[in-house]
Amino acid sequence: MIERNDLFHLSFYKKTHFTGSHRGMRYYITKAKASEEEGAPDVLRAIVYPEPYNFENTPAEDKTHADFPFTEEGLDAACDWMNEQYENRIEYWQHTPAF
Repeated sequence: MIERNDLFHLSFYKKTHFTGSHRGMRYYITKAKASEEEGAPDVLRAIVYPEPYNFENTPAEDKTHADFPFTEEGLDAACDWMNEQYENRIEYWQHTPAF
């Protein structure tokens, strides 16, 4: 299980992204715009994808994402969502090829 204290504070995501993994599932958290419209608010975008490849080398169709408010509560929700993604697709993550 991904623990909330495994993730950095919100100020970290203002500067860069964060990657991690959990039993075959990799995740990527970054600051993004809610839409392409000018003045769109910032959101936290959490993306999960299977091992063994890094974010850049994983095909887009293998990535699942969700957006959350750019707040500490949004980061809590992103953590919960990533854990739900793992639990709901546990066999998928456990059957990804290893290096």
